[in-house]
Amino acid sequence: MDKYNSKTTFQKWFSAINFEELSEKAKNWIYQFDSYSKKLDFTTAIKILLHAVYEELPSYREIDRAFMDRRLCEEIGIDSLCYSSLSRKTTEISQEVLMEIFTQLARKVSEQRPSSKTTSLQLVDSTTIPLNKRQFPWATFRKTKAGIKLHLNLCYLDKDNQYPENFTITNAEEHDRNHFECLVDKTEATYVVDRGYFDYQLLDRLHYDGYFFVTRTKSNTTITVLEQIELANRKTTDGQIISDQHVILGGGNNHVTERFRLVTVLTKGQRLLRIVTNRFDVSPNEIADMYQARWQIELFFKHLKQNLTIKQLYSRSEQGAINQVILTLIATLLTYLIKIELNSAATLFQLKRSFHYLRFESAEIWLKRHTPG
Repeated sequence: MDKYNSKTTFQKWFSAINFEELSEKAKNWIYQFDSYSKKLDFTTAIKILLHAVYEELPSYREIDRAFMDRRLCEEIGIDSLCYSSLSRKTTEISQEVLMEIFTQLARKVSEQRPSSKTTSLQLVDSTTIPLNKRQFPWATFRKTKAGIKLHLNLCYLDKDNQYPENFTITNAEEHDRNHFECLVDKTEATYVVDRGYFDYQLLDRLHYDGYFFVTRTKSNTTITVLEQIELANRKTTDGQIISDQHVILGGGNNHVTERFRLVTVLTKGQRLLRIVTNRFDVSPNEIADMYQARWQIELFFKHLKQNLTIKQLYSRSEQGAINQVILTLIATLLTYLIKIELNSAATLFQLKRSFHYLRFESAEIWLKRHTPG
């Protein structure tokens, strides 16, 4: 690993972002941003903010205080920081440019870890970040509470490998269903969602357009059984298969769907799950496992909220708040690219924790710590 000797851990982590690969529009915007900046150019501001969200610094003032550490000053390339200047710059950063950086990193991941219908799942869900209504009046939610909502597509490769592939951010009052189709862009991919997205017409449209889905039915779903499939193996990783059926959904005054498949599972916790899908090419046990994989997106949201600065927003402006959420996802992809490079079984949290102690040391030390064998 001699190639890492010239870089610190922070430099190695940040180096996956290639500003030269951005679009001409993005590069022109960065040029204009830098033209009006004497000290906090775009690259410097991004380095500071990524360091802040990854190190869980709770406010602009704490980010300012962090520069009492001369090693951080040397790493970023500035002698000191004024928190008010950083606050102003954060709200001025273009969301389009940040989204380009996120997309660039997600593309690098997908090139190194290709996904397909048979090797991956697309887990779609949302999480709400509650906010103070007085401080964030633009983030409409409830009468007494504000909030924003992150709608996310998490690409699931296996139990040790998942990464954010696409997302949108809205006010928390927005219904998940309204933004689902913004996250669906891979034909023949299998999208796994909870029953909050369940809709007869949506399932038919996904089916007609060449997408596969796995989801739960609602308690009041009208089901007509067309065929009962004999079970060869009832065991699953989390319970047993009760039935495997071909069905149509809806009836009466409701839309009637195409022929789908309904797999009923009794979990070890004695919960009855009715899982509907248009995947007829796999076993009912695999269908059950696909739906159980949905839990990984909940764990990912937990990681974002507990291990990165996403619940404490630095800026009260809409632009600044959304920029911070995008930066946390960029930081996650930067770490996942290190995980891929090392082919390591270490979790994102484990890599992050060692980063905290070694970020100013040679990258070789950090990488050796997580190299297999």
